[in-house]
Amino acid sequence: MRERLAESLSWQLARRYRHTRHSNAFIRFISASSTLGIGLGVAVMILALSVMNGFEQALKDRLLAVIPHIELHSVEGQLHDWPESLAQMAEHPMVTAAAPYIKSNGILRSGQLVKGASVRGIVLSAELGITDFSRYLQAGQLDSLQPDAIILGAGLAQALALDVGDQLQLMLPQFSPDGRLARSQTVVLTVSAIIQVGGQIDYQQAWVAMPALADWLAMPADTVQGFAFQLQDVFAAHQVARELGGMSLDYVYLQDWMRTQGHLYQDIQMVRSIIYLVLALVIAVACFNIVATLVMAVREKESDIAILLTMGLAPGAVIRTFMWLGWLNGLIGTSVGALLGWLLSRHIETVFYLLSQVSGKSFLDPSIYFIDFVPSLFLWRDLIWTVLIALSLSLLATLYPAWRASKVMPARVLGQK
Repeated sequence: MRERLAESLSWQLARRYRHTRHSNAFIRFISASSTLGIGLGVAVMILALSVMNGFEQALKDRLLAVIPHIELHSVEGQLHDWPESLAQMAEHPMVTAAAPYIKSNGILRSGQLVKGASVRGIVLSAELGITDFSRYLQAGQLDSLQPDAIILGAGLAQALALDVGDQLQLMLPQFSPDGRLARSQTVVLTVSAIIQVGGQIDYQQAWVAMPALADWLAMPADTVQGFAFQLQDVFAAHQVARELGGMSLDYVYLQDWMRTQGHLYQDIQMVRSIIYLVLALVIAVACFNIVATLVMAVREKESDIAILLTMGLAPGAVIRTFMWLGWLNGLIGTSVGALLGWLLSRHIETVFYLLSQVSGKSFLDPSIYFIDFVPSLFLWRDLIWTVLIALSLSLLATLYPAWRASKVMPARVLGQK
């Protein structure tokens, strides 16, 4: 019962000291500064982590929806008897889709406009499991891919001033058996569809029918250059690539998305770690302002503490009083910051969109990045961890000043009055 009374008294004293108007104005300023600093640190950390989560989700949903998770490319140039081998690999439990491909570098020409591109020969029915064309179809149709048709990335179509139904010339290199350039093959194709994904893919990639490309490159009949796979778990790509490579009867190069686009994912993770560290330090600095606040509060309230100790108040109750007094700053700042961070993370896309409309500038260049907006994905675990860090640091900051308060000597303090 006495312990409950002491705890209640400690809470009441902490509230009284916090709301008293007779305290030093400088102490109130430092106290408000620590509360504000903690709140801003918490809000910015939650917002920044949500934006990093958004970029990671956009990477999975947009970029990895149009590029293979794994590619097995022939070392010798062609894969023979490929249908049986591909069917066997497609039965791997982690594989959701598989497709053959042929690819080559080429030059696209429309009038006086010329643009280099990576030309990929595909079987459209199989490729739709690898590349989600329908999701990013800007113009045209994808019912079929005729031998004289080509699908262009939006950036290529814009650079060449082409639209669906327009014609262009495709120039492809042909090599001699010893690897030297023998001649070039030029074909006239009609644009059947335009795909807009975002980023450099729009400016680099074109798709044509695989049998037609094999014919233009003078490849042997019924051969392909490689296999492309889509997986259930994109982060298992490296291990699954090794397993699929072991199933191949031919010598193949193993390539997964982490080698081609992994730098984007690694950049996101690196920025996330830096943000977490920096903002945690910002919160820590704001929390340690609580130390200065409480030290000055203890000096100001020495006579009150001395009287309470003389009246029989236990030193432990004094410690709890000043721990409550300091922790209230952290609790209020953390609560306000968490609410503000949650609101900003839910509406940051709209805020950046309005800012871009007002300024007339895009914050993310779609020709470089795979998105032209600032994404956000709020996760409760980020909020919980941030709140726990802020509250823990706030509590730690109260320990020394509260301990000093319990060591006040009533005889010395009251003897000087």
